[in-house]
Amino acid sequence: MWGFKQISLGIAAVIIIISTVVAAINFRAGGDKSMEAPKKAPVQAPEDASGTKPADPPQDKAAVRIDLSKLGDPLENKFTDLNQWDLQMDWADSAKGRPSDYIRTHYPFVKRVQFMTATGGTDNIDLFEDPADRENLTDYNFSRLTDALQHVIDQGLKPYIVTGNVPLKYSSVPHIGSFGVNVRPPQDYDVYYRYMKAMADEIVSRFGLNEVRTWTWRVLTEYENGDWFNNLSPESSMEAYFKLYDYTVAALEASIGAENLYIGAHSMTNGEGLWDERSFIDHVASGTNYYTGKKGTQLDFLSFSYYDNFPGMLSGNSLEQNMRLLRDRAEANGLSDLKYGVEEGRILAGSDRKELFPRTVASSFQSSSDAKLFKHMHDIDLDYFSTWYLNTERIWGESAGVDPVGTHLANLVYRMEGASRAAVQVSGSTVNTSNEVDGIGGYQASSNTAQFLIYNYNLDQKADVSEPVTIILDNVEAVSGDKVAVKQWIIDDEHGNFWPAWQAYLEEQGATSNQFGNWSVDSWTAGSNLTDEKLRQYWYDHVKEYQGLAKLEPDETTAVIKDNQLRFTPTLAPHAVMYYEITGVRPSAKQSISEVSDRP
Repeated sequence: MWGFKQISLGIAAVIIIISTVVAAINFRAGGDKSMEAPKKAPVQAPEDASGTKPADPPQDKAAVRIDLSKLGDPLENKFTDLNQWDLQMDWADSAKGRPSDYIRTHYPFVKRVQFMTATGGTDNIDLFEDPADRENLTDYNFSRLTDALQHVIDQGLKPYIVTGNVPLKYSSVPHIGSFGVNVRPPQDYDVYYRYMKAMADEIVSRFGLNEVRTWTWRVLTEYENGDWFNNLSPESSMEAYFKLYDYTVAALEASIGAENLYIGAHSMTNGEGLWDERSFIDHVASGTNYYTGKKGTQLDFLSFSYYDNFPGMLSGNSLEQNMRLLRDRAEANGLSDLKYGVEEGRILAGSDRKELFPRTVASSFQSSSDAKLFKHMHDIDLDYFSTWYLNTERIWGESAGVDPVGTHLANLVYRMEGASRAAVQVSGSTVNTSNEVDGIGGYQASSNTAQFLIYNYNLDQKADVSEPVTIILDNVEAVSGDKVAVKQWIIDDEHGNFWPAWQAYLEEQGATSNQFGNWSVDSWTAGSNLTDEKLRQYWYDHVKEYQGLAKLEPDETTAVIKDNQLRFTPTLAPHAVMYYEITGVRPSAKQSISEVSDRP
């Protein structure tokens, strides 16, 4: 919904009002003041399950049962996309000479890189020899874009090109909106069509059709958001976008071929726009195409933005409600095979109500939130959710980058891709009734591996109650012998997390939001948002220590299956996430005595 320039006045006003009401609440994560590396919590050996009937878990604590006898659809990598505000920030000169396996090695969950405003909107991104020369409308120079695309491909990733913001010299009276780009439509849509086709032709010529046909395209960011595209009135803005979309699709089809094109549109949806975003769905399904004069226009996916206001203050509409708003209209129009995703989102502002850079926090709250999000996306069949950055140096952090807990979580759940989802049942009660203990599990038949993710989530970032949990892997047997291998990863304040130590230092120094410039004190891309030279110097002087605190490694042990079950009894710290891999197992032919039904 909102980029990195500013929060809209409307949202800012809401946040100020909310801040006044809850001024006494402090959402900042606390932490141990020591930089000492945390002690590892070893994997607990499974409980002795001797006897003819496995004991039921106690009802005074939460129990999570993963049933390998009930397997369903494959689990998916939901965090595939990396969103790039300006390709020149990280994918131009700074991407040159990087090891070709850097992303695959450090962030294998990333599969696509989205280039927002890739084809125009300001004089430094318009793809011309001279963006200011309005007498020459065909002095194309696409090298800035194609060079960046080459760097994406060099990393083994797929480009996602966002078109739509019109070059300045193509609008009769260009106007720079609050996101720093031209929000006006082209004066002559045929001129714009030729620009789009020439760009696509250049890309096909350089990279080949077999490569380009695997890419993703989109027309505009938040098409009904007046801060991105505005033709002075709601009605004329809507019509101008329909026309812009139709001409763009026609140009790309002419170059790439409709059968090779994968294209969609991104609405705001999470807030009130200039016009009803669902009208666009009606147009592409049954309206008159402005370019061809025929019925309908190609559409392969729909996406939207989804931001909570700040940690603990959720959006007015749920993620599912926003998705359903689009999906229901699409299906009513006969568009039943579209993909759905979130192009940008998570959290707008920090505990100080200033904008987060990027749109997440680095406390354990984020990892438990994203664990819950991963499960929820599978429950509602949402295809992907983009992220802004990967480490404290944004992307290229070989020497000085520190991975936050959200990146750790995305890396862990990526390991579950392709696993058949197992039925999960949660029973018992939590110590803190506002804690949510839940999880998701699966089974990889190709490697005889059971995988499951358990989390302790709370809406309050300062929640401080741990939860003892009984985890039961049910209806399981060893492939051979009587022992199986167990790996356990933990993300919490003491595992894989640099943030508590960094926060402790800031508190000792009496650091304030003013030392972070326009950004929230909860922002974690230190190289981009620290304006105080003393804090910056301390950060880089101690970055190796923070990298050590953020390092995420599994504990390993072996276990013996008894009565077709494995049991673990860990304690989940506040906002903790635990991820397990049990190898050398398979669903048992003989089911355990204590059976469970599928969770609704």
